[in-house]
Amino acid sequence: MIKKSNLAFIAVVLIVFTLASLPAWAGTIIGSLTVKGLRSPKDVVVYISKGPVYKVDSPEARFAVDQKNLSFLPHVLVVPQGSTVHFPNNDKVGHNVFSLSRTQKFNLGNYGPGESKKIVFDKPGLVELRCDMHAEMSAYILVMKNPFFGITDKKGNFAIPDTGYLKGHGVTSVQELPAGKYTVRTWHEKLKSVKKTIVVPKSGEVVLKLKLKRGTPGSLYKR
Repeated sequence: MIKKSNLAFIAVVLIVFTLASLPAWAGTIIGSLTVKGLRSPKDVVVYISKGPVYKVDSPEARFAVDQKNLSFLPHVLVVPQGSTVHFPNNDKVGHNVFSLSRTQKFNLGNYGPGESKKIVFDKPGLVELRCDMHAEMSAYILVMKNPFFGITDKKGNFAIPDTGYLKGHGVTSVQELPAGKYTVRTWHEKLKSVKKTIVVPKSGEVVLKLKLKRGTPGSLYKR
């Protein structure tokens, strides 16, 4: 005969197993886009313009914009609000990193090969990077209000949130996108921004297809 205590334990195990097997009460956005006027649909940022505010709390998170061969690498970096970005100089010459962007103005001053500086980006928006020692150098940092964004691959495919990108930068506390109605927007320095309203279900996927063409991009977030 099974004791009552054992029956209670079995019941708890069954409940836990059942809950674990249920679908999450959140949906996923997957999609693809095509571009007109560019060779590749790669590196287009697709994001939820309004959603829960989220700040990085992963101690292992690391983002960097390198300086090498008189270039900023990567040319476009996307980070959640509150991220620390490192600016190592792995070039053979000195550099200066600064920004006059309304989102965040700063000037790290001149520093030589092998040195590195860093700054926290705690205000959402677009930040354009420049080097006053080399006018040809430029790059962009997109500071996002939450982790609900994706970056297209060379075929134009994306997912929101882009867990691979985030975990690749040490952001392990990736949240799911709650069910609800959202506005999806795009950003690329050479493409006109588009927006589309979607409804994310409590479970399952939303498939989104977008078409972009050359033009001036809109603001990342309206002020």
